[in-house]
Amino acid sequence: MYNWIVNLLFFSSLFILMSCKGDTEETEPFPGTDDDYKIVIETSREQPGLGESGAYPLGQPLKLPEGIRLVQRRHHKFDPDISKLYAHTNFFYVDVNLVNDRMSGTPPVTVEFPAGLIVVSMDHDKQNGISIERFLVPVPPTERIGGGRDTTTIYIGMACLNEKRSMPWYDNEGEEQRYPISRNNFQDFLITNDKNLLQFIDMVTEHPKLRITRHWDPVEAHEPDYVTPEWMKIHSRIQGLIWQITDGHGIRQGEITALKQELLAYK
Repeated sequence: MYNWIVNLLFFSSLFILMSCKGDTEETEPFPGTDDDYKIVIETSREQPGLGESGAYPLGQPLKLPEGIRLVQRRHHKFDPDISKLYAHTNFFYVDVNLVNDRMSGTPPVTVEFPAGLIVVSMDHDKQNGISIERFLVPVPPTERIGGGRDTTTIYIGMACLNEKRSMPWYDNEGEEQRYPISRNNFQDFLITNDKNLLQFIDMVTEHPKLRITRHWDPVEAHEPDYVTPEWMKIHSRIQGLIWQITDGHGIRQGEITALKQELLAYK
């Protein structure tokens, strides 16, 4: 019980730390005209699976190439090798375990994870996630080793789609507490058809320098003197704007203009 309370308090504090300065930025006036206050990306907070909705999100199921399938690896620990992380946002990671059933010796099969990929939570207070970039992952044929299979495991970085719900990594144990990984929590993968999320993703995609090249530590982020690293601020900004779509009143023109200017450094 004590550990559960500590984790809950930790999550609550960290959630505030990582919340993209949303309220402060929204109350400051834009330097431009009244047009800067116009909503240009509408809210989707009434849509299933977004915001406070506990329903199943809308979208098309992820299609995998022939011979490729997803499996679970419940006892496979998180591998912090950064080359296995595919992420342009990193509020949490999901594990993706791929088996290639094609004949040994055949070339790897490229699996596409499109921008707008939604992962649907099975647990953890129903915190769903979305990826903002397209990733191509080579999956070699799965070899039989000692009667088992050598599965290709990668991790995809996600933004949260439900601002008021808990982070899906808050009850990690051992070394996995040091990473925002949520294992064994996501089985369903969809491609969103929400027009507002797609409008936003179309603006932020194809910025290669957004790719995550280091991990952040949830335990360290809980320290009283923690300062958000400079490299994480753009990702917090993007998360905050996504929450304005999923939980808030949408995104204004001035906010879009400011983000586009900031994103120039990530082309």
